[in-house]
Amino acid sequence: MGKRRLKIEDHYRFKTPSGVTISSDGSLVAYVVKEIDKDKDETLTNIYLVEINGKNHRQLTFSGKDSSPTFSPDGKKLAFISSRGDKSQIRVLPLEGGESWAIKTDESVSGPLIWTPDGKSIIYNAEVFSHDEKWAPYPGAPKYDKERIKKLSDKAHKGKDDDKDDKKENKVKVITRFSYRRDGVGYFGDVKNQVFIAEVPSGLNTDEESKGRQITKGDYDHNDPSLSPDGKYIVVSSRHSETADYDKSIDLWLFDIYNKEPHLLYNAPGPSYSPKWSPCGNYITFAGHDNKVGESTTTDIWLLDVKDYMKDLKTKGEATPIDVNRVKNITRVLDRPRGGSIGWHDDKLTFLVMDRGVGCIYEVTPSTSPKRVLVDYKKSISNLTVRNGVMVYAVSDPKTPIELYTLDKDRREKQLTNLNGKLMENIALGDWDKFTYKSIDDQSIDGWEIYPKDFNPDRKYPLVLLVHGGPHGSYGPNFMFMAQLLAAEGYVVIYTNPRGSITYGQQFACSIDKNWGDKDYKDIMAGVDEIIKKGYIDEENMYVHGWSYGGYMSCWIATQTDRFKAICAGASVTNMLSGYGTSDITFADEYEYGGQPWKDYEHLIEHSAIGHVENVKTPMMLMHGENDLRVATGQTDEFYIALKRLGKEAIMVRYPNEFHGLSRPSHVIDKYERIISWFNYYRGL
Repeated sequence: MGKRRLKIEDHYRFKTPSGVTISSDGSLVAYVVKEIDKDKDETLTNIYLVEINGKNHRQLTFSGKDSSPTFSPDGKKLAFISSRGDKSQIRVLPLEGGESWAIKTDESVSGPLIWTPDGKSIIYNAEVFSHDEKWAPYPGAPKYDKERIKKLSDKAHKGKDDDKDDKKENKVKVITRFSYRRDGVGYFGDVKNQVFIAEVPSGLNTDEESKGRQITKGDYDHNDPSLSPDGKYIVVSSRHSETADYDKSIDLWLFDIYNKEPHLLYNAPGPSYSPKWSPCGNYITFAGHDNKVGESTTTDIWLLDVKDYMKDLKTKGEATPIDVNRVKNITRVLDRPRGGSIGWHDDKLTFLVMDRGVGCIYEVTPSTSPKRVLVDYKKSISNLTVRNGVMVYAVSDPKTPIELYTLDKDRREKQLTNLNGKLMENIALGDWDKFTYKSIDDQSIDGWEIYPKDFNPDRKYPLVLLVHGGPHGSYGPNFMFMAQLLAAEGYVVIYTNPRGSITYGQQFACSIDKNWGDKDYKDIMAGVDEIIKKGYIDEENMYVHGWSYGGYMSCWIATQTDRFKAICAGASVTNMLSGYGTSDITFADEYEYGGQPWKDYEHLIEHSAIGHVENVKTPMMLMHGENDLRVATGQTDEFYIALKRLGKEAIMVRYPNEFHGLSRPSHVIDKYERIISWFNYYRGL
């Protein structure tokens, strides 16, 4: 019996590894497996363990609510975050046998989790009310407002039994900040992200309390903590400024974990985050950029030599912040963006950068230039984790779902997981090719093509064009369920990296700033023409789908050409004028769109699909999550109503309780069903 084609229902059957951590001796790997519970309509996360040689693979947790594993220094215990109880808490699991126990903190915990070198305490993050006693919500606020807001903030850390909804409770939101919400999170309220430390109980008494002690202080967010090798200091990413919401830079700060005093380490010209201390304690790496091209500046990896700084701090109690001219940009010479986490082994730094849609593993020392360790342009490498010279990373290609691989100290590669092996034994996926073509200005553009099962170049096939988000996103040779699903329906599927995409250098990425819908549109259409030249595309049956910026481009395409039979656009920016201030990334939008409504009206409307909506001849399906804080639902409302007012064919689909991207499995399935049905209808099926 031959293999069957991919079905929409298969979305429920795939498993995805993530959240990898490696034991200190490099012998064990713990990771999280994400899978979908169809009946509960939710994504489950459990923790698995495997030896670095791929043997003794076993599941450690079964609650479906566990994540962020990290090994104790001696490798005998595993700490992780679990939301199986009333609130997110740290649990500790002895690997030699026995049940896990909770570290019962007052705060609802978030990652990352960091063990102290002696294994007696764990550092974690939590969002807590951080205003001082003199704080007032705003000048002239009612006297009761401060206590009311503090109570609401603290309630987020109460157990579910204590969180009964009181219809009489005053839950009015008081907003005074410029940046007051985040897509996928919601409204910030009056809490800040702080770093805590808690002692690890013995586990013998599960009722033992371990009250967390706050390390960071001040009404500022403190993110991405990294602990010094001696266990005395943490470095965090933070902006200690009353104008932090307006500042386009984030600094690095040190806190003594015992006396909690802050020390400015690096006054950054741009955002600096994910700091990582070297094992010797002499260096700190971090990701970020210097704002030279505004919001489109490539994210690089930087190196701080902190030997003198730490010497002064320990002997004098204070130190002069490191000057920007003394910071080394490790990846600038590569002109490619950082692609994930950073790992140290002795004085060697291993990291991932993205080139032409592909993850490339590099290594470098403080005194050398980056050296490429591993790259394969026929597959996607991502989620690199490194410890003591052992690397674990995720690998996929357009026909192979994500699995974990390891590269040992002798550069020998081995597959660690086979989570989807049995499923894939019965499914025939479409073959694929990469193609490169010339656009306007003789610009070279990369694209990928997925073929239907049993593809015959002598036949004619319908085409679906997929457009990525961003615009500073990037496609590559990775597994995309949506692309293979469309191929299983008989479509040739193409996706390209037009100008604006990252992984092709700084100039390529910023070349469409303030000018969306020009070169990027022409690059995409040139890719369609390139495939048509091959002779097997039915030009009367071509379709488009994109989400976010891909939704913008899908709507823009509808206003510029009638070559496509039907289009589905999701979470689309359609009006740069009215979109101003309705997103959680106002500064990015202002820079990318190229202006402000009160000054640049004509420019913004000229580059908006709504400004050209009368040109649309293609049937449009518009999708949007109703809680989207990245692109307001009003953007879809405007375009939909304009289309209907003009008597054009348009359908609007709204997903309740969804942010910018869909997370509820049944909604994802619904999206697939509707897109395929929409395209198939106009295809005549």
